[in-house]
Amino acid sequence: MDSPVVLSAYDPSGQYLCYVTVALDKQRIGVQPTQRATTSGVDAVWNDNFLYLEDSKLKVTCLKWVTLASSDTVAIILGMNSGEIWLYSVLANEVTYKFTTGNSYEIKDLDLMGNELWCIDSSDAFYQFDLLEFKLLQHFRISDCVQLNKLTIVPTGNSITKLLVASHSISLIDIEEKKVISTFPGHVSPVSTLQIITNDFFVSGAENDRFLNVYDIHSGMTKCVLVAESDIKELSHSGQADSIVVTTEDGNLEIFVDPLVSNSTKKRGNKSKKCSKKIQIASKDGKKIPIYNAFVNKEVLNVSWLQNATMPFFKNLQWRELPNEYTAEISLSWNIKNRSANRDLHGTDLASATNYVEGNARVTSGDNFKHVDDAIKSWERELTSLEQEQAKSLHPNELLTETFGDKLESSTVARLNGKKNNLKGSNLKTATTTGTVTVILSQALQSNDHSLLETVLNNRDERVIRDTIFRLKPALAVILLERLAERIARQTHRQGPLNVWVKWCLIIHGGYLVSIPNLMSTLSSLHSTLKRRSDLLPRLLALDARLDCTINKFKSLNYETSDIYLSEPVIEEDEEEVEYNEELDDAGLIEDGEESYGSEDEGSDSGNEEEDEKEYTSSKQDGHLEGEHTNPEEEEAGYSDVEME
Repeated sequence: MDSPVVLSAYDPSGQYLCYVTVALDKQRIGVQPTQRATTSGVDAVWNDNFLYLEDSKLKVTCLKWVTLASSDTVAIILGMNSGEIWLYSVLANEVTYKFTTGNSYEIKDLDLMGNELWCIDSSDAFYQFDLLEFKLLQHFRISDCVQLNKLTIVPTGNSITKLLVASHSISLIDIEEKKVISTFPGHVSPVSTLQIITNDFFVSGAENDRFLNVYDIHSGMTKCVLVAESDIKELSHSGQADSIVVTTEDGNLEIFVDPLVSNSTKKRGNKSKKCSKKIQIASKDGKKIPIYNAFVNKEVLNVSWLQNATMPFFKNLQWRELPNEYTAEISLSWNIKNRSANRDLHGTDLASATNYVEGNARVTSGDNFKHVDDAIKSWERELTSLEQEQAKSLHPNELLTETFGDKLESSTVARLNGKKNNLKGSNLKTATTTGTVTVILSQALQSNDHSLLETVLNNRDERVIRDTIFRLKPALAVILLERLAERIARQTHRQGPLNVWVKWCLIIHGGYLVSIPNLMSTLSSLHSTLKRRSDLLPRLLALDARLDCTINKFKSLNYETSDIYLSEPVIEEDEEEVEYNEELDDAGLIEDGEESYGSEDEGSDSGNEEEDEKEYTSSKQDGHLEGEHTNPEEEEAGYSDVEME
């Protein structure tokens, strides 16, 4: 079965458990105390301080407990997939130092003894660090050691001279000569467990395997093979080779008592051993609860399990007094009087019907509105029931002309209208003052009153907007920018007026905004909205250039057409062609000429209009142009008999 716990390890004394879980696609490291675990299975203290990794791609690959000699404080060494080794302080809940290997290869495993820290990475390189001076001492590779997964230090006095490393097979390495001393038969799958149980023996296990091999370091011989009932997940030993405890894939715990002592009843050459004791955990209703880790220290066995998917709980057992197959019964219901207020990670609402259980939570896509529809239906049912109760409480002769929902809506509308009328009466009837608008804006932002905020944002006077934002507190300017971003994103037609508010907020309170940490995440909605709108600017500029080019072409065509019309002769009336001459007027000559000219025109216009038109038509038919001289005979031949009469 898959556990939500990625990694877990007890400290050398068994008083604390460090475990790594995943929360919202990011890993977190937590430490829980186990020393107050009782036989009832309920611990008295809950630590809700976690170290959250900032990047979802950052992973913890291995961890070890360490006691710093310089300060006698307990810390945890974390191997990361980025090629770094972090020193995590449990009391301060922060990373105090980061060792680096100089590359980004994943740290596969690490081990430490005294002030020396050894680790291997995915490039099969060995690294040695000094925990006192916090520096890298050496790094090297060995050609015969490839695809390494596990590393452990072989204790040989005060100095470290030998290492055990494993891929599929296990090798003993001399650090000084940097070569392989001996090789042990390994496993079919990669080795996942490699621990020293005594100065002479070590145990190894592989992934998806239920066998543990116990080897003699000096001779290289297999001492025994421990066989579990299912695949092994975690291993713990007492340090005296009198017991080895393993947790299996099916959630059970198996104890191998005296694994190094051979059984005389078995046939010669048979080195396999089965577990001596088997322990399970179940609730009072008989539901089995899987065990994910355990720690054994002489006669005391501490087992841990999970509730709410990621919350570890502990129980101490005197394992030697237990029968060969034992089921520990625990209570999953918590006694509120006996537990501390901060023990529940998510809190408990006593008025609610059920508590939140993280193990039952499911994450779906953002467009799944099924829960919203269910909530709306439940609210509609509640309103219907309230309306029915209201109808029953009314007098029989009283008519129910308005539903409860209508009354609720009307009361809300009346409250909003009252606020608007108050604003109109106090501000809009008189000259708008920036001090009053600032007070109203501050109240709207602090109380999250959208209707009151709208009355302020409807102001279009840029002077008032500037002075109002100048009087506004810098902390409220951040909230105002968030509200403006929401409205700009939803109502595109209001972008112009609202941009004035955004502009003066950035100009006046820009210095304060720069000093805010994580400003990008705080104003992410405004940033995305403005960025999306600014991306349209190049397209609009290109469109504006094309429109200008098209308009200029039309204008040039109109100018050419007008020039053509102006170049043609314009026929004007005779009166406009006559020029006034003062000398001729004084001599009396121009008046006689005008009269004679006018009489001829009048006579021709009055009496011979039809004849002139017919004459013009006949002359066109004969091929003569207007103004040419013709003979009288030709003219008579061109008229009809009626015209001649």
